[in-house]
Order: sequence, then C-alpha cells, then structure tokens
Amino acid sequence: MPFLIKAVSLALSEFPIMNSWYNKDKPFEYTQVDNHNISFAIDSPKGLIVPNVKNCQDKSILEIHEEVTRIIKDAQAGVIGPKDLMDGTFSISNIGIEKDLYF
Repeated sequence: MPFLIKAVSLALSEFPIMNSWYNKDKPFEYTQVDNHNISFAIDSPKGLIVPNVKNCQDKSILEIHEEVTRIIKDAQAGVIGPKDLMDGTFSISNIGIEKDLYF
C-alpha cells in the first residue's frame, strides 16, 4: 500500500488536474489542490472508513508506511480521529491489506 500511495502521489505531481475539484458555481473551472492527501478504505470494527495519509508529496515511502500503520492500528482499536478522515483529495482502492504486514 505505501508503494501504491507514493506512486499515485508522484502521478498527481505530473498530472495535477487529477487532484482537483470542479467548481459548480463557475462553469469549466477547477480548483487544483497542492497537497496529496490520499485516502484508502479500511474495514474497522465500526464499519468501513476511508481515512487519508496527508501530504504524501512530501513523505518518503517509509514515512507513508509508518502513517498507514498508525492509521490501521487506530482504526482497529476504534480510536481513529476526525483529522484522519477529513481533507482527503484523492482516493485509491485495493484488493485488501494483509494485517500481518503492518503489525
């Protein structure tokens, strides 16, 4: 997962329009976001949640791994906070995360 997150961040640096949103009040205008806050789904005891790793463009793969590990542990413990769930700018999907790789 950390490799995929970093790869997406690098791609967003090359194609910044993909990290933007459409302005409904101004036709044909998009707002590009500089930060790569990449969201991914986690199955938690309280159900599916979609937290994000903030500022991936500034993090190494190891730093992203540490953040993903922390987020997964917090989600499994049921203590994940709103700051981890807010401000995502891009979402990715996967076929599942092997829990043993992060604990």
